[in-house]
Amino acid sequence: MHDVAWAVEQQIRRFALLNDAHDHDGIAAMFTPDGSFARPTDPGTPIIGREQIHAFFRDRPRRVTRHVMANTVVETESATRVRAHSYVVLHLSDRMLVGDFHDVLVLQGGEWLFAERRGTLAF
Repeated sequence: MHDVAWAVEQQIRRFALLNDAHDHDGIAAMFTPDGSFARPTDPGTPIIGREQIHAFFRDRPRRVTRHVMANTVVETESATRVRAHSYVVLHLSDRMLVGDFHDVLVLQGGEWLFAERRGTLAF
């Protein structure tokens, strides 16, 4: 379990780094082909499918951000499926947002991929 939790936490942190680096190819590769992503500012409108997630990150306006992930808790559902909850602090040039990510990751091809990544805002 310890190795699983560490690997999942690394994926969550890697997502934040790739997001800040505007690496839409890298972000999309972190999802299953039918994975879903819902932004914390719009949790009710998930983007479904790796190709659509890629297009979303590729086409959105560039901005300078720093995503800080913290307090991640990983719960194992099976040998190939986990749930994780993390806090996210998003630093923008003019404000800061604080929220949560609720994730489902599955083990495919030796790598933990996001099957579902849903953000919400606390404030």
